[in-house]
Amino acid sequence: MNTLRLTHWLLRIGLLICFLAVAFFAYQWGQPKKIRVALDAPVITRAVFDPSEMDTAKLYFEENPDSKIELIPLYYGLDPEQSPHLFATEMAAGTDFFITTQASSTILKSLHLFQQPGVLLINTSSTTPLITGHDDAILRIIPDVEQEQVAIADYINQLPGKRLLVMQDLRNEAYTTPALKFFSERLATEGRWDITVRQFHVSQFHPAEFEALMEQPFDALYVLAGNLQPSIGNLAQLFHQYHPQAPIILTPWARSGAVFHRLGQAIDKVILMSHFPGRADNPALSDYLDRFEARFGYQPTAMALKVRQALEILDQAFANDHTTPEAVKSYLLNQEMIQTSLGAFSFDRNGDVRRNFFPMKNLRQELR
Repeated sequence: MNTLRLTHWLLRIGLLICFLAVAFFAYQWGQPKKIRVALDAPVITRAVFDPSEMDTAKLYFEENPDSKIELIPLYYGLDPEQSPHLFATEMAAGTDFFITTQASSTILKSLHLFQQPGVLLINTSSTTPLITGHDDAILRIIPDVEQEQVAIADYINQLPGKRLLVMQDLRNEAYTTPALKFFSERLATEGRWDITVRQFHVSQFHPAEFEALMEQPFDALYVLAGNLQPSIGNLAQLFHQYHPQAPIILTPWARSGAVFHRLGQAIDKVILMSHFPGRADNPALSDYLDRFEARFGYQPTAMALKVRQALEILDQAFANDHTTPEAVKSYLLNQEMIQTSLGAFSFDRNGDVRRNFFPMKNLRQELR
């Protein structure tokens, strides 16, 4: 009797295990297949770079739990020689889609990996003209350096004054050298400004070395630097001490809380040329910034805003059953206008964009 009872229970347990196994595999089969997307971010002290790229992804998936993206975090140093190995290793692991936050000086070493089908790179940060106008596996969701510098020069040409100090950062020379060329050529069309260019390394900025320069009679300062370096704020403060009424113009790549918090009293004289309108003119962005700060306790950088858009456009393509790099690229290039929660844009046939720039003046409001 005991043997029959034991056999009975074993059969019931076996049937239960089979049922659970079938249910598990049915559930797994019914789940949407995730698509690997690698996102890179710099490994460097938080005083220079905050973790807003990865926090952006975290918030995105919290707000979009049905996303088809399986995020693969990648971390890089600022040594350009490391970049190709980073991408090649992940490609060998089976990842076809990449979102990069690398600067021009870093990404240039990896361009050869994205010149053929089979992969797709969404560029949120590098403005180098060496990427512009090529039918490759790169989609850039930011304007290139020529568009950027023409917009900045046009804005400065509307300001009063004659003497302009340009501080050129050589740490990211792949960006600032072509930027200075495009800027100077455009500024010269008015023939009014006398330009003094001083080269320096923004990451090694020491105020005492520049006091003699700053006390000269300049009418405006243009800080040609990016990489979200906090010492941009210190440089602006030093200039402001000697020229309290003069405007200070920053590139879009200075949009960072770390920079803004170091501006001191100079903040009221700073104009940041931005890819996005300010809070007062962009309720959707303002709401996003509030959500981000409520979640993480700080403001995201300019690159992080582009990372959000990159994740959104990939998910849009995946949701429409475009799951290969070639199909995603074709889908995005053929959209008359791509809508994202932070604004709309469109690609040209080579995967580049043309966008307006917005002079942001009330930076105190941006920090609320």
